[in-house]
Amino acid sequence: MQTHTFPNIPALGALAVTTGFFDGIHCGHQAVVRQLLREAHASGLPSCVATYHPHPRVVLGKDSGLQLLTCFEEKQARLSALGVEHLVVIPFTKELAALEAKTFFEQYLVNRLNVRVLVVGYDHNIGKNAAADFDAIKMLGNAYGVKVTQVRACTQNEVEVSSTKIRGALKNGDVAAANAMLGYEYSLYGQVVDGSRIGRQIGFPTANIFSECALKMLPKNGAYAVRVTLDGKPYGGMLNVGTRPTINSGERHSAEVHIFDFSHDIYGKKITVAFVERLRDERKMESLEELKAQLCKDERAARAILR
Repeated sequence: MQTHTFPNIPALGALAVTTGFFDGIHCGHQAVVRQLLREAHASGLPSCVATYHPHPRVVLGKDSGLQLLTCFEEKQARLSALGVEHLVVIPFTKELAALEAKTFFEQYLVNRLNVRVLVVGYDHNIGKNAAADFDAIKMLGNAYGVKVTQVRACTQNEVEVSSTKIRGALKNGDVAAANAMLGYEYSLYGQVVDGSRIGRQIGFPTANIFSECALKMLPKNGAYAVRVTLDGKPYGGMLNVGTRPTINSGERHSAEVHIFDFSHDIYGKKITVAFVERLRDERKMESLEELKAQLCKDERAARAILR
């Protein structure tokens, strides 16, 4: 997949396009992309996803505390894996948000992206105040010779899947529900950095994960069964999200993973952990001995889940 940043887009010819922020690349987004690929193949056109950066809600001051399900590199990798040929990043500004739908459609989609087929999600609107719904977009398509196709919502238990609902599930620690809506296991990617190394003293060495994406969302504080990928190899493990109240003052938030059947020094390496199931809440233990006993219980539970 080739990635381009607007307005520095090479001459790509006519395109089949879908637009949106696509945070999470959840099952609904995947349905849109699959339809895009079908339309592109049927029309003999390259496929293109046009996304925005940063998140529109942050730029417009509607959610200053917004956390993301997928940072840009994750989004890029997932779209590439789905088979998208081109990714165009459109810088989102207040000026862009103020454009009327017709102006945006003409200047960005028709004139710059040369769209011939446009695929949109069930709730996708464009233009100032998101005023143009599917019917309005289809009218614009008719006016400019663009075929417009809408994809129905992805549902779980008769509820429409959205990035907001997935964030809510993660906030509650329900990673199983989040994974069902995503269509894959929610993951955290980062570098292993030095920590207090207290885990080694009680037989549970941990890797402290530093994510370079400051907006990346972590699930609710607690212990989780996780799948670990390190140097391309899979491992089982258990991860704690929180402030480690037994060990420190409970001020610094961290994500630390204990990898099962593993004893190598991995400081500085890149690691991915995928959340499988929540084990328990984070709580302060009275001693390191009590903490060790609880970690033994957690390990047994996590190994059973991962089997």
